[in-house]
Amino acid sequence: MREVVDKVVERGAPRYAHNVFDAIRAVFAFAVDRGILDASPCAMLKPAKIIGAKAIRTRVLSDSELRAVAAVANELDYPFGRLVQVLLLTGCRLNEVAGARWPEFDLEARTWTIPAERFKSGAQHVVPIADDLMAVLDGLPRFHRGDHLFSSTFGQTPVSGFAKAKARIDKRVGAVPRWTFHDIRRTVRTRLAELRVPDHIAEIVIGHARKGLARIYDQHKYAAEVRDALTLWAARLHSIVSPPPATNVVEMQQHKAAS
Repeated sequence: MREVVDKVVERGAPRYAHNVFDAIRAVFAFAVDRGILDASPCAMLKPAKIIGAKAIRTRVLSDSELRAVAAVANELDYPFGRLVQVLLLTGCRLNEVAGARWPEFDLEARTWTIPAERFKSGAQHVVPIADDLMAVLDGLPRFHRGDHLFSSTFGQTPVSGFAKAKARIDKRVGAVPRWTFHDIRRTVRTRLAELRVPDHIAEIVIGHARKGLARIYDQHKYAAEVRDALTLWAARLHSIVSPPPATNVVEMQQHKAAS
């Protein structure tokens, strides 16, 4: 196991090495729980010692970077171009968007319900569908073989190959330094704060579970507030991606003639 993790570290991806370690540890923990193994070989290993401290990412895309990524997403062929557009509009996790299926969508009610088994916190998550997101959905193909929104197998299986897709995007965006798909999610959360969306609403928008007493005593779903927040963000994103044309007209100040 250490050899696998060490190879990831050697190729310059320590953060991903932590994810690999966590996945391996989970597999061995499952084996111990089922009685397949007596003990996990990961039990005495400390990821901070063999990989180093897990770096906390704080990357947020600027207006110009958002504009560049959105422009490339608009140019890219299905499925990855449309997938990135949904990431930008919702702040959802990559696997949540990539694994989306048509039965999860109520287009009449304008809601997308991500089932608990596909959501990180293990709870159902409802994403309101604003006009810009509806426009993306309306442009997606419908397949007879399967119901996945983003697929290279005619809907039978969800899309994959994200590393190659990201490399293609990076070649086109040019001036956007090291960024990840997850940075889009952090950007959406940050921009919601800039738009003065209350913290508890912004957290619900991106699907973070409420904590403490609020999680127990406040069972209100805040559906209207989340819809308003995503509508506000869609309008802001649209103004960034397609800013109004600059005008060269300068108003001349009128001066009263001296008496």
